Amino acid sequence: MNWRDFQTMQRVAEIDEGFVSYLDDGAGEPVILIHGIPTWGYLWHQLIPELVKTNRVLAPDLIGFGYSDKSDRFDRSIARQAELINDWMDTIAVQRAHIVAHDIGGGVALRLATLFPKRVMSLCVMNTVCYDSWPIEAMLQFGHPETRTKLSAATAMSLLKRALKQGFASSVDDYLIEGLLAPYTTEVGKLSLIRNAAALNTNLTTEITPLLPKINVPTLVIWGEDDEFQLLKYAQRLVSDIPNAVLVRVKDARHFVMLDRPGEVAGHVSHFLTQELH
Repeated sequence: MNWRDFQTMQRVAEIDEGFVSYLDDGAGEPVILIHGIPTWGYLWHQLIPELVKTNRVLAPDLIGFGYSDKSDRFDRSIARQAELINDWMDTIAVQRAHIVAHDIGGGVALRLATLFPKRVMSLCVMNTVCYDSWPIEAMLQFGHPETRTKLSAATAMSLLKRALKQGFASSVDDYLIEGLLAPYTTEVGKLSLIRNAAALNTNLTTEITPLLPKINVPTLVIWGEDDEFQLLKYAQRLVSDIPNAVLVRVKDARHFVMLDRPGEVAGHVSHFLTQELH
């Protein structure tokens, strides 16, 4: 599925903070897929066809990301994003869901699992931010307010394309990279992404570290072994801290493990969800 087709399938839900664009497909117990920075719901397009065979799949664009509200007027931190996912679930009448998440979306998911535990049926995180593993230097620099005037949208996208390619284990189709960055190619999109980067805060994962042992839902940690941004040692620490968590290491995969090894990752997630359905 190309990104334009994915975007046309999105719905819109109004919440107090603005609006959320999201894909809603399939039937069965709900699975919510949460992307990271600098991507959007399209990140999951290669997993969705497998997951919709057994589940209702919901892939929101976090506020400030993708085709959700990008007004320059709200908190984009992972703490607020978790609260907004909670609000969005109320709006679309989903009480509980399996949560699958990546990168800062994983940080959102960990906050949901620790602070909104009634929302989470099971948890799967992939190459997620956690503890003090983040933010990386490139995102810190991108989030500086002066970036708005120093970089045009075109220049910013060129830099981000090069950075994104480092997250893959091998050469990646330029069209895929363009799809991941498509919502940010305008000046409005660029500014929103800058604000998103400015909201990255390691304190919002370190503060929930003491709560991780209280997560009592089935948990799967999937990790591309060659990730240069989120190192494997953090995955190992997560499975040590979260009771009954299982680690799946994916070889020849970096940060974007679901795009480096889509079939393998889809199989792991599908098997995990199928186990939790019985």
